[in-house]
Amino acid sequence: MPFIEIITDTKSQMQLNKSIKKEQVNNCEILYIKEKNIDNIKNIKLETLVINKKIEDMEKISKIIENTKNVIINLDFNKIEKQNKFISYGYNSKSDITISSIDEDEALIYIQKEITSIFGRKIEPQEVKVKLKSDINIYNIMIIIALNVLYTR
Repeated sequence: MPFIEIITDTKSQMQLNKSIKKEQVNNCEILYIKEKNIDNIKNIKLETLVINKKIEDMEKISKIIENTKNVIINLDFNKIEKQNKFISYGYNSKSDITISSIDEDEALIYIQKEITSIFGRKIEPQEVKVKLKSDINIYNIMIIIALNVLYTR
């Protein structure tokens, strides 16, 4: 059974639990891991790893990245050399998924480069208009968009 591991904080975990449906991610099991438990997954082959917090010990995470097919990473929190299997997000202008504009009610999320889904479908650069809700932060919205793009049939 394929796994999606998400490294994030507790508040983000609660928001993502409410927002990500298994059907959106090819019925992968979604698991959350705390940074202190990273050693426990270093030998597990993952479908997708989402890194939504600053990782203090990137050496530890590099072994996990090697065993992972797809990595979604927040470039605002982590400075790392990008690889082909990465989808990056954040306010950082080098991110694959970033913010064009934001106001109180909505945001324009910009997919800056062509991304190929795991099913071989090519997603062209585009802007996605998103209604903002107070119960989910913008980084989690970008994670959901990245997962939707990655798992588009």
